Amino acid sequence: MLFLVVSGIGIYGLGRGLTGMFEPGQGVSILWLAVTGVAFIILFAQMGRVHATWPHKPEKQSKPQTNEQLAQQPPAVTEER
Repeated sequence: MLFLVVSGIGIYGLGRGLTGMFEPGQGVSILWLAVTGVAFIILFAQMGRVHATWPHKPEKQSKPQTNEQLAQQPPAVTEER
């Protein structure tokens, strides 16, 4: 819920802050751009928190084996018919 509220505030603040670029006679609003910056900081913090707790796939193999490691393994046993 926090993510949606802050996203809305950030989008609104960005729109209000950059209005002066598209309407003659008005300047860019630093206050609204600051509100947008704070909203982005909160959003990035939320995304980092979600990413840190997101379940990860178990790794099948941590790193590829070298030829030396493969040579040390016993040969596979096969059945003859």
